[in-house]
Amino acid sequence: MKKNILSRSLLIIMMIAAMSMTTNVWAQGRGAGKGQGGKKGAPMMHMKKMLPDLSDDQVKKIKSLRMDMMKQVTPMKAQLQELKAHLQTLSIAEKVDMEAINKTIEKMGTIRTKMMMIHAKFRQDVRSVLTDEQRIVFDSKAGNMMGHGMKGHHGQNKGMPCKH
Repeated sequence: MKKNILSRSLLIIMMIAAMSMTTNVWAQGRGAGKGQGGKKGAPMMHMKKMLPDLSDDQVKKIKSLRMDMMKQVTPMKAQLQELKAHLQTLSIAEKVDMEAINKTIEKMGTIRTKMMMIHAKFRQDVRSVLTDEQRIVFDSKAGNMMGHGMKGHHGQNKGMPCKH
């Protein structure tokens, strides 16, 4: 009898603890981390924090470079999403067409390669705007700033350092 009461009490305490932890996490919300989108302008704020002494002129140039890059990459992102959906459809068909699957995968790879080239050029263009000191910091943190910090969105894009 005592053992049964003790077991129930322990179970109730564990349930209360679990509910309070769940409530705490729920109350905190999603935040603005990777894959969450964050606030508008967050990439430039991130850039300013990470690079020492960016001038207003440098910020303007980097914003312009980023906008040009995004104009090129955004339609490619849409194409990739369409191809991913098409690949899913092909993969679950009654009669699977491996040739069509392989062609779709190749198209996806081509788009990803083009996007990586655009991002590589963007990084080099940003580097050309920086001073030697800033470039050293940028180069040591480029994966975080350009690869992830500038993304501000894509939780589904795992495995590619700077996919848009």
